Amino acid sequence: MMRPGGLLLLAAACSLSACGGSGGLAPLGPAIVSRDPEPSYDVPYVPTPAPVVAAMLELAALKPGELLVDLGSGDGRIPLAAGRAGARARGVEIDPALAARAAAQARQEGLDGSVRFVREDLFGSVIRDADVVALYLLPAINRRLEAKLLTELRPGTRIVSHAFLIGDWTPDEHRVVDGRNIYLWIVPAIAGGRWQIDRADGSQLFLDLDQRRQQVTGTLADQPISDASLVGRRLRFSTAAGELFEGNVGDADIVAVPATSAAPAWRARRLD
Repeated sequence: MMRPGGLLLLAAACSLSACGGSGGLAPLGPAIVSRDPEPSYDVPYVPTPAPVVAAMLELAALKPGELLVDLGSGDGRIPLAAGRAGARARGVEIDPALAARAAAQARQEGLDGSVRFVREDLFGSVIRDADVVALYLLPAINRRLEAKLLTELRPGTRIVSHAFLIGDWTPDEHRVVDGRNIYLWIVPAIAGGRWQIDRADGSQLFLDLDQRRQQVTGTLADQPISDASLVGRRLRFSTAAGELFEGNVGDADIVAVPATSAAPAWRARRLD
């Protein structure tokens, strides 16, 4: 059906699962919070089928204790499903009737301490605390959200989208469930630039990386690297001689994962 006042949202399926940790669930406050509405558009409300909801949470690898944020949460089915799985959840929905229905369902199920809903502009919504972001938005909105997702989310945050891609950003995984497409992206660390690698034997190498989202190319000691991958913070590549390098990318350094015979201990520091 058409409903006025929504952002260009196609459905109620957006979910963001977030910060996990040890211990119990942290309360999220009132079940529904009203904030300034986003710009008004007429858009269809199309709920996500239950099997697709389950598949989205599975593809996102949502864990108990994590926060799921659903941009365009509709009747709240994804945040509620996340809450039932032991996660925390926050749904962002502009339609007051849908938000109220979702909040009422959370209270009825005893989930209002871990699942809440807010009315606000999704482009202004705080998402930096999310571990998973789920989208069921129109392609144009996905494209507009890309910069926000890449700059505000922490490396390793998972983004799952029902039906639509995010511009030309290549997904890390793709599944088809009951004829519907589901896509997964993992927010990459910023690895591009020039690095100095200091090895355990005292030798040094210079690593130059070019990065476009999670796609990485470059050279090590002026020789092309191969089989490069960047998944969240984990960078992995091989040299022409078959030597494997694997490490976790930080803001100013790359720290090698525990050394193996194929990957001697090393550490890199950013030079630019």
